Amino acid sequence: MKFKHYLSDQKWLLVTAFFILIIISVVVSVDPALHVSLDSLLYLISLSTIMFAVYFIGYYFQKKYQMKKWYQFAIDNLGSFPEANTYEQQVYVQTLNRLSETYLKQIQMSNEAAKEQLEFMTQWFHEIKTPIAVSRLLLETEVESPSLQEEMNRIENYVEQALYFSRLHDFNKDYLIQEIDLEKLIKEIIIAESKTFISKKIKVEMPKINIPILSDKKALTYIIRQLLLNSLKYTKEYGLISLSLHPETKQLVLRDNGIGIPAEDLPRVFEKGYTGKNGRNHQRSTGMGLYLAKKTAEKLGHDLSISSKMGVYTEVIVTFSERDDSYFKM
Repeated sequence: MKFKHYLSDQKWLLVTAFFILIIISVVVSVDPALHVSLDSLLYLISLSTIMFAVYFIGYYFQKKYQMKKWYQFAIDNLGSFPEANTYEQQVYVQTLNRLSETYLKQIQMSNEAAKEQLEFMTQWFHEIKTPIAVSRLLLETEVESPSLQEEMNRIENYVEQALYFSRLHDFNKDYLIQEIDLEKLIKEIIIAESKTFISKKIKVEMPKINIPILSDKKALTYIIRQLLLNSLKYTKEYGLISLSLHPETKQLVLRDNGIGIPAEDLPRVFEKGYTGKNGRNHQRSTGMGLYLAKKTAEKLGHDLSISSKMGVYTEVIVTFSERDDSYFKM
């Protein structure tokens, strides 16, 4: 810190001290009751000036030393801020500590997101190899096969999972909220998965109730499709999947009479990579479908909940927001 910079910072202190000396000199000179001679007045002014100069210069060297420590801290990155000597410095240090904590949290979140993505992609590469290998084997042995179509659908699902996982943290950059005919959307998804329904001889029920809701069509399609695929996966042949729409509560209820979910697994079904007892028994379960559906629903302002009883049913409820402005707070 150069002395000219210090003078520039303290210019108002110098101006104030100068005017104080002027005022005191004038008051002492014009007040006859004080009886102060000119020599005594000059002596007092000189003494005050010297004392102020000693303080002013001494404070400059103190500031210079403090600035040097801060500069050295910035270069060496010692990990802790220099000791604060004044209340003002304490406020600055506290502010910097809070900013440092905020940045460290942001860095930690960024590192966790990168780690999470790397773990998912590593798992995804292993999962995608199986249906590709099976598809290649089917192509070599059969001309047409329902199994080949099933494997291609599985590959498509894995690719879609990877796509939505990669978009999860930047979801607000690629969504379009619009009014959607939920009944029409569900029918389109069922038609797209009709071959699986037919091959497993699973019956689907859905009453004709139109609920216009606000959402992103692509993302909502992904959510409902994941829920439907989960039901298809864990519902045995000749099973039943029913979808019901409730205009009064703005809820979509998907219910199947499949194998159900153990009570101990229910609290964790939406956790990333959690497969539970059913997933461990089902070799091709990745534990990512419900996790991504839940996260995508949260981004859209929807709520996703699940209930089940082993060997009886599994029921998933999608609750849509009552307020239109909730979609603009993502």
